[in-house]
Amino acid sequence: MLCLAVLALTAAAPPDATSHLLQGARHFREGRFANALVEFKVARRLGTGGEADWYIAASLVKLGRSDEALESFAAARGSAPDARDALLDYYHALACYEAKLYLCADTLLDAVGDASGPRIGEQVRKLRSDISALFRSAPTPASIDWYHARAAEARTARRPVLAARYLEEAARLAERRTDRHRLAEARAGLGALSEVPTPIVGWGSP
Repeated sequence: MLCLAVLALTAAAPPDATSHLLQGARHFREGRFANALVEFKVARRLGTGGEADWYIAASLVKLGRSDEALESFAAARGSAPDARDALLDYYHALACYEAKLYLCADTLLDAVGDASGPRIGEQVRKLRSDISALFRSAPTPASIDWYHARAAEARTARRPVLAARYLEEAARLAERRTDRHRLAEARAGLGALSEVPTPIVGWGSP
């Protein structure tokens, strides 16, 4: 469980950060996710080597703040990649799903499988079934255009991580169409973005 992972992190955390990690874990376990977020942010500021970013992101997912969660997951993947586990990938998948990044979510869920136990495993199978139902036919041009529009909004707001995630989804959707609707544009947009972490998955070939 996430709280056990937090406990493991306290062994390497500075003493001042440990109490905040433990308090954050307790709040998270008891459903006080806003309080957990505050504690994890304090722990990160006090020095946890970036590992706290994972728990900040999970708390944001629980609070329904998927865009912020995606940015925090990107930060965590860059600063503490070895701290990730199946449960954190599950929360990451939920953030993608809530942001309508369904192919992103499905890729992460595929990696999670039953690794986080039977309860999460059942939820993974249900979500993957729901996603599969969405793609029984080729995506429409309008749906791909929607992701381009979201990417443009994110670029305007100077949120390159979000822009990249939406462009990745647009590219992967375009690859499912014979006409490759706006695929070259999506790839060019990704190439033009700076300060963007490694994509969750490769976005295919021409």
